[in-house]
Amino acid sequence: MNSLLITGGTLWTGRTFVRGYALHIEGERIAAVGPEEEVRAGAPSECRELRLSGEAVLPGFTDAHLHLTTWAKQKTLLDLGGATSLAEVLELVREEARRIPPDRWIRGWNYNETLWPEGRSVTKNDLDALGIPHPVLLQRVCTHVNAANSRALALVGLESPDGILEERDAIPALRAMERSVFSREGLREALKSACFELASVGVTCVHPCGADDYGMEEDLSLYDELRRRGELPVRVFTYHDALPYPVMPSGFGGEWIRYQGLKIFLDGSLGGRTAALTAPYADEPAQTGRLNWTDEQVLGMLRAARGKGIQTLLHAIGDRALDQALDCIGKVDEEFGPAALKDRVNHLIVCRPEQRRRLAELGLFCDIQPSFIPSDIAMAPLRLGPERMAWTYRWRSILNECGPLSASSDAPVESVNPMHSLWALVERRGKDGEAPLSPEERLTVEEALPLFTLNPYKAVGRSDAGRLEAGCLADVVVLDRDLHGLSGDDLYSVGVRCTIAGGRATHEEMEA
Repeated sequence: MNSLLITGGTLWTGRTFVRGYALHIEGERIAAVGPEEEVRAGAPSECRELRLSGEAVLPGFTDAHLHLTTWAKQKTLLDLGGATSLAEVLELVREEARRIPPDRWIRGWNYNETLWPEGRSVTKNDLDALGIPHPVLLQRVCTHVNAANSRALALVGLESPDGILEERDAIPALRAMERSVFSREGLREALKSACFELASVGVTCVHPCGADDYGMEEDLSLYDELRRRGELPVRVFTYHDALPYPVMPSGFGGEWIRYQGLKIFLDGSLGGRTAALTAPYADEPAQTGRLNWTDEQVLGMLRAARGKGIQTLLHAIGDRALDQALDCIGKVDEEFGPAALKDRVNHLIVCRPEQRRRLAELGLFCDIQPSFIPSDIAMAPLRLGPERMAWTYRWRSILNECGPLSASSDAPVESVNPMHSLWALVERRGKDGEAPLSPEERLTVEEALPLFTLNPYKAVGRSDAGRLEAGCLADVVVLDRDLHGLSGDDLYSVGVRCTIAGGRATHEEMEA
């Protein structure tokens, strides 16, 4: 597809939708956007045409924070997300044991005990009682908590009275499971499938976060293999939880695969009660979560990154973790001066009003996960209590007070479909019709779209993408309907007619 003309759609200008505009793509860039007659006059006579009937035409979506390789792997493993009770989880494990050889690990993922009548996590005793010979390792939906049986613990020399492994404690078991379950070829094929699934929901760019300390690596060479085989439909900007050797500055790479920066996990998850809070959990007064690093350790990582021209992305879910991020970045700014490429802070679920002011003062770039609201709407009030809920999940406030904001899925935690995240920003409620959480924090569709298009590119210092403008990358998504006035289930169910990345169709056959 060297030359393409898209006409008859409803084009997103970055602020609003317009009818009567056309889009001309030439090679890997957008050649022209404007009134159809003008754009058509400038296009070559042999240009292919995609004629629409009012469907929305947008810049391709970016998922600004996900664990892509982990999601790809997990799609091939035992999905526990549909289990509604502990007993159902155990039955799924028992069925898996009947299906696979006894020396192979059973790897389950996506369980969520907050949805079960028992209200507690699966434990070693539960798994041992199944009487199966397999090593078993099950991961909570948040990815920060794993449950292992005695066989798994014995194989890797770990001891845990209940089999619950939090944060980096699970690494030996995760490593052993990986060796048992995945080959490189199998992993490459799983990653390819996952990338094309992203293209099918309109995603043209991703910011995968590798987390070796959590068993969630991102291997740039796998993406490179896919690219050389013509099987990479998305642009990839990776973050990793260790500094690269040899040293690479942020942005190192080509148009499709780039090293972007250092990911620092300051705390864990709210659901697993490992997010670091300044006051105890409302439903577990003996716990305040945990910080993964001391201030000096965080300062050391930030200084090393800043000195090498490497952007950092800090995971902070609890307000105590966010305090640590703000204090440490503030000190490093005093030592080095403001970073050329602003540090990013990810999640910001529990964020006090004065912390929002500090985020703005430091000029940090914020990343949120809108779908956490429908997933957490029943759990979060129990964990935090009413006082803290008043300044939790404050997406509009962060957008208004702190500047450009990007949105993402955090897959495998949430759905990779950007329309599901867009729906969550607009509706701010659960999937079962619950009352909206802090309805004053809702965004309109027009306010929300930059979080998935333009702003993620701002976060990585790119100005030639995320917009439908001449000279920008030809990354475009055509939806199956106009977005104007949509809400509720209609917004949630919007589909994708076609996706174009770098001027090439990556999803759907387009009618000339």
